[in-house]
Amino acid sequence: MPVQEPILTADALGLSDEQAQQAFMGCACFNLRKASRAMTQIYDDVLRPLNLRSGQFALLIGIRLLNRPTIQELADLTWLDRSALSRNLRPLESRGLLQIEPGKDRRTRRITLTQDGVDALMEGYSRWETAQQKAEAMLGTQQLNGLLAQLGEVCGRLKPEEN
Repeated sequence: MPVQEPILTADALGLSDEQAQQAFMGCACFNLRKASRAMTQIYDDVLRPLNLRSGQFALLIGIRLLNRPTIQELADLTWLDRSALSRNLRPLESRGLLQIEPGKDRRTRRITLTQDGVDALMEGYSRWETAQQKAEAMLGTQQLNGLLAQLGEVCGRLKPEEN
């Protein structure tokens, strides 16, 4: 297969510079993902000594909040589909931080924190507080509170429909 030469002229690029700039800088999805990656790094850095990532810590918190949730209940809370949630739970189960057991019927499975999971949650919480303080110091209290309020409103409007 022949190698295609790069397009070098502005006219041949398809979009004007203004259109490309608008699509790059004005894209809600891209900018939310960029901010999310930066914020995730703050939390991942403080949780790293526990061999936890921020998403894993959030799952442990969700399990604690729901108190022995089913896979579906935790999926609904986290807005993850069941297969993605199961993939994210597997490493935590392998590390002995949680157990996934059959529910009252064969179609459901319940998630329970083990004592190691409770210990990780407790130590993780103090580290989470450190990350939260760092985020607040970087953004300022008012801006962080405003961001959280806006994200809550946005999430309320964008919440996926329940199956």
